Amino acid sequence: MLLVLAAMLFAVACADTSAPPPAVAPTGEDQFLIDPRVGWTPALPEAVNQRFEAAWRLYLAGDYPQAQMRLHELRAKNPKLGPIDLADALILLRKGDAPGAMAIVDKLLADHPDYTAALVARAELAIADKQTRTALDLYRDLSRRPDAPATAAERVKELETQLFNELFAAANAAPTEESIRLLREALQVQPGASAARVLLAQRLIALRQFDEARRELDPVINSGDVDRSDVQESLAEIEVGRGRYQEAIIRYERLMRRTNDKRYATRLDEIKETWNALNMPPHYQRALESEAITRADLAVLLYWKVASVRFAQNLGAPPIAIDIGDVAGREEVVRALALGILNVDPVTRRVGPYTPVTSGGLARLATRVLTTRGAACAKTSTDKVLAACAVNDPIVTAGGTEAPVTGRTAATILEQVDKALR
Repeated sequence: MLLVLAAMLFAVACADTSAPPPAVAPTGEDQFLIDPRVGWTPALPEAVNQRFEAAWRLYLAGDYPQAQMRLHELRAKNPKLGPIDLADALILLRKGDAPGAMAIVDKLLADHPDYTAALVARAELAIADKQTRTALDLYRDLSRRPDAPATAAERVKELETQLFNELFAAANAAPTEESIRLLREALQVQPGASAARVLLAQRLIALRQFDEARRELDPVINSGDVDRSDVQESLAEIEVGRGRYQEAIIRYERLMRRTNDKRYATRLDEIKETWNALNMPPHYQRALESEAITRADLAVLLYWKVASVRFAQNLGAPPIAIDIGDVAGREEVVRALALGILNVDPVTRRVGPYTPVTSGGLARLATRVLTTRGAACAKTSTDKVLAACAVNDPIVTAGGTEAPVTGRTAATILEQVDKALR
């Protein structure tokens, strides 16, 4: 009986009271951290390998104190085995000490740059540290290795999407030139991302780099996204930048009909106005850009801005003016004289084409046009014609009757006059 009891006690004493748990499949973030033995050469001796397997199972089971204790025991007899150090690093990571883990992994890679499991750990540490580009570069390299983990390709796709989203979000909020740089980087990650490509084209258009914007849009134009409103809008703006106003007008008219977006209607009007202005005679452009218009400039703007003046019929003979022989815009001055809008001095027979126009003079002329051309609003008020016809009073806006008038200001007033006459 004593011999049996002794045998039983001996068996209990010899048993491993801290046997490792059974093998489990990694879950959560551990599914991407591969076995530290992968890629380490030479392979661990069998006895060491068995003891390491026990420590690794403890790690996977989440028993980090027991795993560390076994790793330390192994290191005491095997001080230069990378898998032991890497397993220690992974435990530090799971315990929240990412810097400590990073230091171990970086040292391992400095001595063993092709160590697969350490490369995976370095990539995962980069993800944890929000170094998305570094992690992506590491995983791309890993995915091309013959011993690449099964999760490498999956991780590459995830990181490409993550990096693209980060770059695209930053580009949306960045100044134009910085946005262009970020969008180019994003398109290197996902060349087929049409939203990023359209935004890049829009940023280039803002910098007037129209040819480059057109090249960036080529992949979108050759895809099913060509009819998207933002693509067509970008193409229209490129055509404006290239001076092809008619093509741009056609695109915006289609957009306006298709979407009924008031923004497109506003832009269409602007392009039409620009196109019309470019087709105007040179003396119109000079009058429009003048900082202090003359009576001749005002006659030119009046003719081109007010349809009732330009298309007036049955004009009488204009009074003779001796000082308009070589005036730029002579025909416009003659028409203004024939309509009684400009007057000739009865004594000198001069109209004064080079006389500067003041705010008061523009107000009087605008009132005269509204009255003589038969604006309905002018009939309801004799002393406040401009206000009745919703025409800005240039005296008020300029701050006095003697203030000079710019071509742009006169053009705006005359556009309001034209609207009141329609």
